[in-house]
Amino acid sequence: MKNLILRSAVIAVMSAGAAHADITLDGTGRVTVTPTNTYDIYLSGSSAALDFIEQILTNAGLPTADQLCDSTKPIYKFADNNVANKNQNAYYCSINPSNTALSGLAAGKTELLIYKRSSGGSAQGVAPLVAEAKGAAGSAISFLFVDPSVCDVPSAGPGLRVAKCTFTDGTAGQYQSHVSDFGVSDVDPGQFTGLNTPSGFTAVTASDVGLLNVSTAAAQVFGIPVTLSLRNALQNAQFPTTSVCNPTNAGYTTGFNGTAESEACMPSLTRDQVGSILAGKLNSWDQLRIGTTGLYAMTTATAPNVTKPTSSRLHVCTRTNGSGTKATTGINFLNYPCTAAATALAVDTGTTGEAIAKTQVHALASSGNVTECLDELDSGSNTVGTAFNNTYGFRWAIGIQGTDQNVDLAHAWRFIKIDGAAPTMDNVALGLYHDWAELSFQTNKTHVWDQSEDGVVNEFIRVAGSPVVMGALRATASFGDTGFLANPKNFAPNVNGILDHTSPVNPYSHATTGAAVNNCRVPAVYNLSNPAGAGVQLY
Repeated sequence: MKNLILRSAVIAVMSAGAAHADITLDGTGRVTVTPTNTYDIYLSGSSAALDFIEQILTNAGLPTADQLCDSTKPIYKFADNNVANKNQNAYYCSINPSNTALSGLAAGKTELLIYKRSSGGSAQGVAPLVAEAKGAAGSAISFLFVDPSVCDVPSAGPGLRVAKCTFTDGTAGQYQSHVSDFGVSDVDPGQFTGLNTPSGFTAVTASDVGLLNVSTAAAQVFGIPVTLSLRNALQNAQFPTTSVCNPTNAGYTTGFNGTAESEACMPSLTRDQVGSILAGKLNSWDQLRIGTTGLYAMTTATAPNVTKPTSSRLHVCTRTNGSGTKATTGINFLNYPCTAAATALAVDTGTTGEAIAKTQVHALASSGNVTECLDELDSGSNTVGTAFNNTYGFRWAIGIQGTDQNVDLAHAWRFIKIDGAAPTMDNVALGLYHDWAELSFQTNKTHVWDQSEDGVVNEFIRVAGSPVVMGALRATASFGDTGFLANPKNFAPNVNGILDHTSPVNPYSHATTGAAVNNCRVPAVYNLSNPAGAGVQLY
C-alpha cells in the first residue's frame, strides 16, 4: 500500500492556495496550458478502466467532496485522432475547491492536467515504473502532446469539451516522452510475466513488485462480447422458435432494452468453451455443435434477424501482450500464467489468412481497437479505423472487454453469459460470475515529485476506490448493473450479503487478511468475522 501523505500536513503547509483562474483559450479558440498554474500528472496503464477514470475526472454527478475537477467550470478532454480516440488522452480542468484534500495545494497552481496513456494496456502501468525504480533506460514512454499546434478547437459546452489532437508515436511535435507518475493495471503487477510481458520490457518478478507501492482499488467486471450477427445465431440455436428470445419469433425486438437485449435472452457459452476458443483450439464455428449439427451449418442465412457469413472460420478480437484484459482472461479461463502447465491464449495470426484451418486471432493495443475489430467484422467493412485491417469481409467473431463498454449498444457486438450467468455486479457478489479481477494503482517508491503532486495522486486513488463513487458511475446495461465494485479489504460489504448498487462492495477477493491481492488465487469471502451475523447470499 502507498504511504499516504497526511492530509493535515499537506493542508497546513499549503493552505495559502491562490484564487482559481479560468483556463484560457488562444485567439483561435484552442486551449492554452499555463505551466506555472498547472499540475501535470502522467498516468499509464489499463485501457479497460479508461472510461471509469474519465468519469472520475469529469462526472458532475459524483459527490462534490469526491470531485477532483471543478464541475462548475469547463473541463477539457484531449484525444488522439485515431477512430476510437482511446489510446492517448488528457484531461484539463480547474481543481475543485470543495475537495478538502486538494484545497490546500501549492499557491499559484489552480489547474490539473492528467495525461492518460491506454495504448499497450495495463502492463504500461507497471513495467515502466519498475524500469524507473531500477534506473533502467526506457522508463520514459510516449504520451499525448497537448498544444494548439496539434490540437483542434474543442467542442462547445455544456459538458465535457473535446479536442482531437494529431498523434503519431515517434513523430516530433506530436508526442512527448515522459516517466509515468503512477500506473493502473487490471490485475496485480505480478501477473505481467510470460506472454503477458509487453514488448520492450522484461517479465515482472516478485522483487520488482517490492519496488512499487501497490494499492488495490476495485473489482472490475469483464465479459465476452460477440458480434451482433453471432449473438443472433447463438440465440437461434439456444432458444426454441416458440420463445421471444429466438430472432425468428415475431415477439423478438432489437431495440435498446428490448426483448433481444434482455438478460433472459442472452445466449451462453461455458467457461471451457470460451477458454478453448481463446486458446485457438477451435478453428470453425461449426465445431460448436447442436446435436450432430454445427452452429454455422444449422444457421439459415435467410431467417429473420439472422445473418450468416460466407465462411465458418472463427475470428478472435483480443489484445496485445501486456493487456490487463488479456491477462484477466488468461487467468479466469485458462489459469495462465498461474501454473507452469497452463495453456496460454492464442497469439496473433498476422497475415496467415483463412486458407489455413486455424483460428484467426487479431491482437489489438486497446479496448477501443477491439471494438473496431468486432464492428468491422460484423459489418464486413474496413472503414471504421486503421488499428484493424479487415481483409476478410463479414465474419462471426468473439472478443474480450470490460463490461462498462457499449452500454448504449451503439456498436455491433453484445456480451454473452458464461455458464448461464450474465456479467452483472450482482452475479459477482453472489459468486455466480467469475470473469472479474481486482485492479490496482501503483507508484515507484523512489519516484521524485513534489508533495502536492503526490497529494493529487493519493486523492485520485482514494476516490477511485470509493464504493459511493463506483455506485454513482455504475454501468446500467440492458442485462443489469455492472462495472466496478469496491474491495472488501478497504470497505465492509453489507452484513446480509445483499449488494447495495449505490455503494457496491464485493464480499469476495483474491486477497486474504494475511496476503495481498493475487488474481491467480481463487476468490473467497474476505472477512465475515466482523460484524457478528454477517454472511453472503445463498442465491
